[in-house]
Amino acid sequence: MSISLEDRNMYQDHRKLIVAEHLDLAESIDDVSEQIDICFRTTANPILYDVRRIVVLLQELLEIAQAHFQHEEAIMAKNEFPGLIFHKRDHDYLIKSLNEFTWSLSHGTVPLAADTGVNLRSWLTYHIKKYDDSDAEFMEPARPVAGGLKRATEEGARSAG
Repeated sequence: MSISLEDRNMYQDHRKLIVAEHLDLAESIDDVSEQIDICFRTTANPILYDVRRIVVLLQELLEIAQAHFQHEEAIMAKNEFPGLIFHKRDHDYLIKSLNEFTWSLSHGTVPLAADTGVNLRSWLTYHIKKYDDSDAEFMEPARPVAGGLKRATEEGARSAG
Protein backbone atom coordinates (compact mmCIF):
# COMPACT_ATOMS: atom_id res chain seq x y z
CA MET A 1 0.00 0.00 0.00
CA SER A 2 1.45 3.33 -1.01
CA ILE A 3 0.35 6.75 0.25
CA SER A 4 0.74 9.46 -2.32
CA LEU A 5 2.85 12.51 -1.60
CA GLU A 6 -0.26 14.63 -2.10
CA ASP A 7 -2.17 12.67 0.59
CA ARG A 8 0.78 12.88 2.98
CA ASN A 9 1.12 16.64 2.45
CA MET A 10 -2.63 17.18 2.88
CA TYR A 11 -2.59 15.22 6.15
CA GLN A 12 0.42 17.15 7.43
CA ASP A 13 -1.31 20.46 6.58
CA HIS A 14 -4.41 19.33 8.49
CA ARG A 15 -2.25 18.21 11.43
CA LYS A 16 -0.50 21.59 11.57
CA LEU A 17 -3.87 23.33 11.60
CA ILE A 18 -5.18 21.06 14.39
CA VAL A 19 -2.08 21.78 16.48
CA ALA A 20 -2.53 25.53 15.88
CA GLU A 21 -6.18 25.23 16.93
CA HIS A 22 -5.11 23.44 20.12
CA LEU A 23 -2.79 26.35 20.85
CA ASP A 24 -5.68 28.80 20.29
CA LEU A 25 -7.80 26.79 22.75
CA ALA A 26 -4.99 26.81 25.31
CA GLU A 27 -4.52 30.56 24.89
CA SER A 28 -8.25 31.15 25.35
CA ILE A 29 -8.26 28.99 28.49
CA ASP A 30 -5.25 30.95 29.77
CA ASP A 31 -7.18 34.21 29.25
CA VAL A 32 -10.12 32.88 31.28
CA SER A 33 -7.78 31.56 33.99
CA GLU A 34 -5.97 34.88 34.24
CA GLN A 35 -9.22 36.79 34.76
CA ILE A 36 -10.38 34.30 37.39
CA ASP A 37 -7.04 34.64 39.19
CA ILE A 38 -7.38 38.43 39.10
CA CYS A 39 -10.87 38.12 40.51
CA PHE A 40 -9.72 36.06 43.47
CA ARG A 41 -6.60 38.17 44.09
CA THR A 42 -8.28 41.57 43.97
CA THR A 43 -11.37 41.11 46.06
CA ALA A 44 -12.17 39.47 49.36
CA ASN A 45 -15.59 38.54 48.00
CA PRO A 46 -15.36 37.05 44.46
CA ILE A 47 -19.16 36.97 44.19
CA LEU A 48 -19.14 40.76 44.04
CA TYR A 49 -16.51 40.80 41.28
CA ASP A 50 -17.81 41.87 37.89
CA VAL A 51 -17.89 38.54 36.04
CA ARG A 52 -18.93 40.02 32.70
CA ARG A 53 -15.36 39.92 31.38
CA ILE A 54 -15.02 36.26 32.37
CA VAL A 55 -18.37 35.45 30.74
CA VAL A 56 -17.25 37.14 27.50
CA LEU A 57 -14.00 35.15 27.55
CA LEU A 58 -15.93 31.93 28.19
CA GLN A 59 -18.19 32.71 25.24
CA GLU A 60 -15.12 33.29 23.05
CA LEU A 61 -13.68 29.98 24.29
CA LEU A 62 -16.94 28.27 23.32
CA GLU A 63 -16.75 29.68 19.79
CA ILE A 64 -13.13 28.62 19.37
CA ALA A 65 -13.85 25.15 20.77
CA GLN A 66 -16.92 24.60 18.59
CA ALA A 67 -15.08 25.61 15.41
CA HIS A 68 -12.11 23.40 16.29
CA PHE A 69 -14.29 20.42 17.20
CA GLN A 70 -16.24 20.65 13.95
CA HIS A 71 -13.00 20.78 11.97
CA GLU A 72 -11.42 17.91 13.86
CA GLU A 73 -14.55 15.73 13.63
CA ALA A 74 -14.83 16.36 9.88
CA ILE A 75 -11.25 15.16 9.38
CA MET A 76 -11.91 12.06 11.49
CA ALA A 77 -15.14 11.29 9.62
CA LYS A 78 -13.39 11.69 6.26
CA ASN A 79 -10.71 9.24 7.40
CA GLU A 80 -13.29 6.83 8.86
CA PHE A 81 -11.70 6.99 12.29
CA PRO A 82 -13.30 4.22 14.40
CA GLY A 83 -13.10 6.20 17.68
CA LEU A 84 -15.01 9.20 16.34
CA ILE A 85 -18.11 8.58 18.46
CA PHE A 86 -16.10 8.59 21.72
CA HIS A 87 -14.05 11.59 20.65
CA LYS A 88 -17.21 13.50 19.71
CA ARG A 89 -18.82 12.54 23.02
CA ASP A 90 -15.93 14.21 24.86
CA HIS A 91 -16.29 17.32 22.68
CA ASP A 92 -20.05 17.41 23.32
CA TYR A 93 -19.49 17.07 27.07
CA LEU A 94 -17.16 20.07 27.16
CA ILE A 95 -19.46 22.23 25.03
CA LYS A 96 -22.49 21.34 27.17
CA SER A 97 -20.58 21.96 30.40
CA LEU A 98 -19.17 25.29 29.17
CA ASN A 99 -22.59 26.42 27.96
CA GLU A 100 -24.25 25.55 31.27
CA PHE A 101 -21.48 27.10 33.36
CA THR A 102 -21.35 30.29 31.27
CA TRP A 103 -25.13 30.70 31.42
CA SER A 104 -25.24 30.04 35.16
CA LEU A 105 -22.35 32.40 35.84
CA SER A 106 -23.89 35.17 33.76
CA HIS A 107 -27.23 34.76 35.57
CA GLY A 108 -25.69 34.61 39.04
CA THR A 109 -26.94 31.10 39.76
CA VAL A 110 -23.48 29.58 40.26
CA PRO A 111 -20.55 31.12 42.11
CA LEU A 112 -17.22 31.60 40.41
CA ALA A 113 -14.71 28.99 41.55
CA ALA A 114 -10.99 29.67 41.77
CA ASP A 115 -10.16 26.36 40.08
CA THR A 116 -12.32 26.85 36.96
CA GLY A 117 -9.37 27.78 34.75
CA VAL A 118 -7.26 24.94 36.11
CA ASN A 119 -10.08 22.50 35.40
CA LEU A 120 -10.40 23.74 31.80
CA ARG A 121 -6.65 23.37 31.26
CA SER A 122 -6.72 19.88 32.77
CA TRP A 123 -9.56 18.85 30.46
CA LEU A 124 -7.70 20.12 27.39
CA THR A 125 -4.46 18.36 28.36
CA TYR A 126 -6.27 15.11 29.14
CA HIS A 127 -8.32 15.28 25.94
CA ILE A 128 -5.29 15.85 23.72
CA LYS A 129 -3.32 13.03 25.33
CA LYS A 130 -6.21 10.53 25.42
CA TYR A 131 -7.96 11.28 22.14
CA ASP A 132 -6.05 13.55 19.80
CA ASP A 133 -2.67 11.86 20.05
CA SER A 134 -4.14 8.41 19.34
CA ASP A 135 -6.31 9.83 16.56
CA ALA A 136 -3.26 11.40 14.96
CA GLU A 137 -1.44 8.08 15.12
CA PHE A 138 -4.35 6.32 13.40
CA MET A 139 -4.68 8.94 10.67
CA GLU A 140 -0.98 9.48 10.11
CA PRO A 141 -0.20 8.20 6.63
CA ALA A 142 1.74 4.99 6.51
CA ARG A 143 5.10 5.27 4.84
CA PRO A 144 7.28 2.54 3.46
CA VAL A 145 10.34 1.63 5.51
CA ALA A 146 12.74 -1.28 5.39
CA GLY A 147 10.75 -4.36 6.29
CA GLY A 148 7.23 -2.98 5.70
CA LEU A 149 5.00 -0.03 6.49
CA LYS A 150 5.37 2.27 9.47
CA ARG A 151 3.17 5.07 10.76
CA ALA A 152 4.98 8.36 10.52
CA THR A 153 3.78 9.58 13.92
CA GLU A 154 7.05 11.04 15.13
CA GLU A 155 7.74 12.67 11.79
CA GLY A 156 4.22 14.14 11.70
CA ALA A 157 4.42 15.37 15.28
CA ARG A 158 7.75 17.10 14.62
CA SER A 159 6.50 18.79 11.48
CA ALA A 160 3.21 19.80 13.14
CA GLY A 161 4.86 21.27 16.25
